[in-house]
Amino acid sequence: MALFRSAISTELRASLAIATPLVAANLAQMAMGFTNTVMVGRLGGVPLAAAGLGASLYFTIGITLQGVVTALAPLAAHALGAGDREGGARIAGQGLALALIFALPFIAIIMMLDSVLLHFGYDPTLAAEIRRYQHAIVWGAPAMLALGALRSFLAAQAHTRPVMLVLFAGVAANAALNWMFIFGHLGAPALGLVGAGYSTAANQWIMLAMLIGFFAASPALGAARVLRGMLAWHWSDIAAILRLGLPIGGIFLLEIGSFVATGVLMGIIGTDALAANQIVGNFTGFTFMVSFGLAQAATVRIAYECGAGRRDAAWRAAAVALTLAICFMLVAAILLWVAPRAIVAIYIDVSATENATVMAIAVQLFAIAALFQVFDGMQAVAAGALRGYKDTAVPMVLAGVGYWGFGFLGSWVLAFPLGYGAPGLWWGLAFGTAVVGVLLTLRLYRVGAPAAVP
Repeated sequence: MALFRSAISTELRASLAIATPLVAANLAQMAMGFTNTVMVGRLGGVPLAAAGLGASLYFTIGITLQGVVTALAPLAAHALGAGDREGGARIAGQGLALALIFALPFIAIIMMLDSVLLHFGYDPTLAAEIRRYQHAIVWGAPAMLALGALRSFLAAQAHTRPVMLVLFAGVAANAALNWMFIFGHLGAPALGLVGAGYSTAANQWIMLAMLIGFFAASPALGAARVLRGMLAWHWSDIAAILRLGLPIGGIFLLEIGSFVATGVLMGIIGTDALAANQIVGNFTGFTFMVSFGLAQAATVRIAYECGAGRRDAAWRAAAVALTLAICFMLVAAILLWVAPRAIVAIYIDVSATENATVMAIAVQLFAIAALFQVFDGMQAVAAGALRGYKDTAVPMVLAGVGYWGFGFLGSWVLAFPLGYGAPGLWWGLAFGTAVVGVLLTLRLYRVGAPAAVP
């Protein structure tokens, strides 16, 4: 028993050492989005709507492509666990090369999105504003994808503190650039909405440069080996990244897409419902980022231990990460349940009469969100742990069934045919998330539990 407690304690310290900076970095990323929303909001309703939808579409595509590239994390960690440092660096180089290649279709898609919106009947004025914003922010696409690749390799090496420091610096740089280029300070032109796009793009390049600086300053991280791996094409490594990464990107797209689609349906119900949805979605995004950081740590811990041939230690890492996520999400659920009005007050003036309906809907949605927090943490960590076991295709199918077969379909039925409106949409999300959480956790047990190890 003492040996078991010692092993758990060792794993807890190892997981938290990786996860804590990643959680902080994820929260910093959310803080940048919050800053953008607040500062663009001062320009008026149309710019805010254009930046909100434009950024949502941009980051949905970007995060999906990043998901493919982040497959290098478990692959590199597996190689490092097996003592193959050259192989780990080579895989990282191939992932970085893929990130830069993916930037080309990424830019092309964003450049054409305004015509797609017009085809679906968007107001031409709003579509034009979205186009202006996206044609500015898109120049950060290569940096965004490359940054994701480097973050993944640093995580594979359990060297995540530089990621946290860079993202923290990015929050300050993002706010400063917005202040300069949206409103025209320090001699910069007042570009308004376009300035917000250029500021975000420039900040991506600034953060990438800082992370490269950290990387190059520490020879132990293998920057030279990564560069060699980037310049030499290895088809077997590329195939391995794509085989593992395409389903990862698919899961991200299925999950994010279901929430984006729910937001679109919320807009049909009304402006107050959409505003409430934005508030609840934004705040629960912060709580999710803690579980996501634990999931990222679980990926590399499990891959490393599997590479070293220690399947029992890999399962222990999965169990520790899942337990931590459940405990945190229980606390988050209690907060959402007991203090919804205080949370809403962070976003809007709750004493204003015109915000009464938004407040009422948001309180209902927070109660529903509280009920699926634990399942959200479970699905995030289970998916991350399965990536460490190089199991991504089946989890993608399970995510599709849960998020869309149960979640989105349930949302639509509850909201419209059955007439439950905004709460109905979130009950569908809750049900879909619960299904995914249970299915992925069962899959994790089947793949990783000691009894399942041949």
